[in-house]
Amino acid sequence: MTRKISTFIFIGLIFTVIVWMLDKSSVVTVDWRNYHEILSVPELMLLVLVLVLFIDICNRICRKIFRLQVKEAYKASYLENEIKESAAIDVLADKISEKIVIDRRDFDKSLLLVLRAMTAITAGDMDEARFHLKNLKKVIGNDPIIDVLKMKIYKGEKNYDKMEELSERIMKNSDIRIVGMKAAIEAQMEKKEFKEALETANRAFELRQDLYWIIESAFELRAKVCDWDGALQVLDAGRKKKIVPLDKYKRMKAIVLFEKARDFQKAGDEVKFFKFCSQAVESDDTLVPAALALAEYYKNTDNQVRKAADVLLKVWKKNPTDEVAYAYLNLYHKDDVKAKIKEMEELAMDNSRRPSLNNRILAELCAQAGRWTKAKDELEVFLINNPCTKKVCSLIAEYENIFSHDKKEAKSWKSKYKDCAEDSGWVCSACGEVTKEWHSICPKCKAFGADRWHLYVEKEKPVVMISDDGHDEEEE
Repeated sequence: MTRKISTFIFIGLIFTVIVWMLDKSSVVTVDWRNYHEILSVPELMLLVLVLVLFIDICNRICRKIFRLQVKEAYKASYLENEIKESAAIDVLADKISEKIVIDRRDFDKSLLLVLRAMTAITAGDMDEARFHLKNLKKVIGNDPIIDVLKMKIYKGEKNYDKMEELSERIMKNSDIRIVGMKAAIEAQMEKKEFKEALETANRAFELRQDLYWIIESAFELRAKVCDWDGALQVLDAGRKKKIVPLDKYKRMKAIVLFEKARDFQKAGDEVKFFKFCSQAVESDDTLVPAALALAEYYKNTDNQVRKAADVLLKVWKKNPTDEVAYAYLNLYHKDDVKAKIKEMEELAMDNSRRPSLNNRILAELCAQAGRWTKAKDELEVFLINNPCTKKVCSLIAEYENIFSHDKKEAKSWKSKYKDCAEDSGWVCSACGEVTKEWHSICPKCKAFGADRWHLYVEKEKPVVMISDDGHDEEEE
């Protein structure tokens, strides 16, 4: 029963009760030809309501029958032209719908074909995926899902030209436009067409700001072209929508702010350099290059050594690196090696994450001071957890030559130098590229913010970070 009919009958019943309560004695006489009947007013009103209900039921039955008859007529017409029954047109009353209706059997078949095509794509068998896609097209015709699956096949085949071409057609369909944009960005990124990819990402960002891939793509592409203000805009939007996790938000924001600071430093604007560099450290106090730059600024500006030391100690406790240790030791005791050893021993108490780093730096300092017995002890502890690195190899060769006076053994260790691992470096977590200096954008794969300092090869203890819900989380 439609809502209008239901409302009419409900209101009619209320009026019937009201009339009956106000005037129970009133009657209505019906005299038509040989038919003569005397009814009360409420009885007459109830009769009218029943009549309306009966007419509505009959109307609905007739419409149902009419619909079934028209569908059968369309089925018969298509069967005569050797077209499958699945192409029957859904007719609603006197209006023909634009949707194509398929029967239950073909509906199940189409779902199975979609599943098989997706499974084949995941398995990397694009020929089988095309076979299932061809059969699916026979069942449902040129439905948009055909283009979406074809897009995945092109991606699996790494045919990025076809992928980009098809994405343009998909973007014309308002229902799946965002899917086309995602495919276009992926294809353009693979083809190194960063300008075109940025334009597409900006269009997607204007359309939707509640999808992670849009925030990620728009942010990374803006950062790659050094549009730092635009990158911050995207990052803030992602955080506002709670799409970007808090720890990642702070890290990426710190890197962007530090890059802005470096731009101002190159331009000679020390005031803005300090502003953005200090904001970067405030956002993420584990960002080593920003902390080093800020400490250097404090040291060179009115010799604010204590402030520089505070910055370096803070980052050392959370993300200890040899660069931070050297910078801190040179603040107070640039030429006093014995004082550096004492200072380093105190620093070692605050570094439980990378204890082998303590051993290596102490071994270097002890060797400089001529304290070879302690240097040997530190090297032995280092080698328990790590393979021999280049610096360690050089120190052992120096120990054998100077302290043990074993020229042959010293020569043997020197010959091993070239085969030893690097002591430390910045490693891109996306592609594994190793560099001696930190880069916000990987020189090899162009990933943004992926550089992590790495001490070969000791397993580091996890860093405890605070998640959005306030619980502790561990990160390797």
